[in-house]
Amino acid sequence: MMTRRSAWLCAAGALLAALPARAGEVDRYLPDDAEMVLSVNVRRILDSDFFKRNVEPQARDALKGLDEAEDVLKDLGFDPFTDVDRVIAARPAGVDQDRGLVIVHGRFDLDKFRAKAEQAAKDEPDVLKIHKVNDGEGAKFQIYEVSPTDQADPVFVALPDGSTLLASPGKDYVVDALRKQNLKEKPALKNKDMQALLEHMDDKLAVSVAVVGDALREGAPDEVKELFEKIDAIGGGVSVGEEIKIEIVVSAKDGDDAKDLGEAAKDYLKQGRLMLAALAFAQSNQIDALLDVVNGVRVSVKDKTVMFKASVSSDVIDDALKKDK
Repeated sequence: MMTRRSAWLCAAGALLAALPARAGEVDRYLPDDAEMVLSVNVRRILDSDFFKRNVEPQARDALKGLDEAEDVLKDLGFDPFTDVDRVIAARPAGVDQDRGLVIVHGRFDLDKFRAKAEQAAKDEPDVLKIHKVNDGEGAKFQIYEVSPTDQADPVFVALPDGSTLLASPGKDYVVDALRKQNLKEKPALKNKDMQALLEHMDDKLAVSVAVVGDALREGAPDEVKELFEKIDAIGGGVSVGEEIKIEIVVSAKDGDDAKDLGEAAKDYLKQGRLMLAALAFAQSNQIDALLDVVNGVRVSVKDKTVMFKASVSSDVIDDALKKDK
């Protein structure tokens, strides 16, 4: 009998073979225990014609309506529509709320951010506190503890340089990430299968996801936990262009599990189509567009992998949004 590790390697190998060929890189700040990673190529989305036509005007208007937020962004010299390139969210398996890290790559005016933080710490010490943490090399890091309300748990934020912002509900995650600022060697995750998935992901995708099976199972609702037991890994994402394309690959533990997952996916899609068709009958053009996406989902099973593919023309979504205005 194959060991669990050997079986995992076979399944991961099948998934890697099915994923796009263009290789990505493991972000230097990624937590060592990452087992779930969501990466959003914000720049690619914001630069897309679809976003510029349908989202940016309304988003800018909404921001203008938030006077306090607009004033803060002006003080920081930060424009979320031009100064953010990529956002990565990563966490390990488990349900603990203080584990995980958000990495934002873009352009940040360090002097303005620090000045604003120091002023806020003086004016509202209950909302923002500044911690100085030893970097292990004789210098100090500045970490900002932000508590927006009395009820909310704090978020710890740091800017290691003018191109990166780190945020986490766990202070230790921010400290660990800061100590990787000058990392020379290739980042190494504890879960080597996760590392292999990330290195094989297409970094040109608008949205990409990589998850190992253990991270799915912990804390999963009972109604889907049995299905998740059949999964070893998930990888794939969304691309934005003339068409919006979705491609997700699920690596099952064996061929029988892949068939079960494929059949379950087809059943869920069938139920979803029926529900959306009923809602679309109520004359919602946005539901019509969503129904087009769901109708276009194709599920295929090969050996131990289940492939989900869907695409919809951006014109279809454009038309739906215009009709609902």
